[in-house]
Amino acid sequence: MSTVKRIYHNIMFLSSAEAVSKVLQFVLMVYAARILDQASFGKFSFALSLSFIAIILADLGINNLLIREIARDKKSVNKYFINAFVVKLVFALVTYLFVIVLLNVLGYPQDTRYVVYIIWIFTIISTFTDLFYSVFRAFERMFFDALIKILRMVILTSIGLYVLFSGYGVVVFSFTFIFAEALMLIIAYFIASNKFIQIKLTLNWDFMKSIVKKALPFGLAFVFSAIYFYIGTVMLSKFRGDVEVAIYSVAYQLALAILFIPTVYVNAIYPVMSRYFKTAKNDLIFIYKKSFKYLYIIGLPISVGTYFLADRIIVSFYGQEYTSSIIALQIISWFLFIKFLNYLMGFGLASINQQNRRMFSQGSTAVFNVILNLILIPSMGVVGAAVAAFFTEIFLFILYYWYMSKYLYTFNFLKILLKPIIASAAMVAFIVYSGLGLILIIPLSAVVYFAVIFILKTFEEDDYKIMKKILIKGEVKEDTLLD
Repeated sequence: MSTVKRIYHNIMFLSSAEAVSKVLQFVLMVYAARILDQASFGKFSFALSLSFIAIILADLGINNLLIREIARDKKSVNKYFINAFVVKLVFALVTYLFVIVLLNVLGYPQDTRYVVYIIWIFTIISTFTDLFYSVFRAFERMFFDALIKILRMVILTSIGLYVLFSGYGVVVFSFTFIFAEALMLIIAYFIASNKFIQIKLTLNWDFMKSIVKKALPFGLAFVFSAIYFYIGTVMLSKFRGDVEVAIYSVAYQLALAILFIPTVYVNAIYPVMSRYFKTAKNDLIFIYKKSFKYLYIIGLPISVGTYFLADRIIVSFYGQEYTSSIIALQIISWFLFIKFLNYLMGFGLASINQQNRRMFSQGSTAVFNVILNLILIPSMGVVGAAVAAFFTEIFLFILYYWYMSKYLYTFNFLKILLKPIIASAAMVAFIVYSGLGLILIIPLSAVVYFAVIFILKTFEEDDYKIMKKILIKGEVKEDTLLD
């Protein structure tokens, strides 16, 4: 199978799984926000945010290191997996103790601490499930990744909704996450052990040290990323209380749900980019150029559409109780298309062995975000957190673009800037003057946007060549995107 088709199939598997998962997750969170009181939903959102920051310490960047190294040498999978598993176990236990101490030192109430402890157990289990995902992705077999993700959300949503409608409250609701994730870990183990790994307890302490050393730049980059992604929620909890956390989380979680699009795309091309860095640098540059263009074309109308439909989205799904979330969603919407590009450039740096530059960029961005939040949140609350998130993403884009231009390729994005803006303007006119309901206006706005994109001849000959390779049956002998 040609590289184009393999990437396409993997994107389809991952995007289908992410779409189903995000829809189910969205449904679950909407009902959680509606059924739980705002304070309880705020506690749950705080627990998720804090756990997402802490779990990065348990992972330490090992997942992404495994994808890159196993993609380059499939025979190393057994050695990497078992040693990485032990390293993760140690760091997970240490981090769990750290979370317990931190919550008690900061004086959080007992009910909040209980919810965090429960969600943290869920995140520990998920970090080991993610280790199996790394193997599936390194072998470019995203079907198994997709299968497990769909099963997880079907089970979690079913049980979670039952718990919510039965009135069991936030603590029991949190336990459903542990049950669903533990079941997925067992399934992932059986798939991996039958198809990819011969799990044997052959530990190598020196190799474990090398894993930690190699993974550290990845890990610190993700720690910094988690800080600027979720620290706003944590600081809102401390400065403004659980109700404002709930208001902000409604808007922020909607934005994060949309980010499954670049996540899926980049996860599909990351192993290929890592391999091409060693074997075909021109093909790597080609993938980067086209990916930058496609993610911008897709991301910009999503930002624009979310801004103009924010009021209808919030009221339709969450009700009048969360109208305060509208302005936060409008501000956050503008960071979406920038985030699409930042995902690509961040993983691009990792694929070309520039993870130290990625780590520096993420670290600088985390510091920038914390400073902005400290300035804005005490006086502006939810709006301040949203403004900080927007300017933080711009800051990260500048750093990533500089390093990718220096170490791989200088992409002149001014060449593709104008036509998607014109198409977005046409889409806005349709949204404003059509008077249609939300269910119809979203897909029809997309049709208007892409119709203008094609009319303006935004896609070039090689773009159609890629589409042709995807659609034509049969294999292409040359394993290159350029042929």
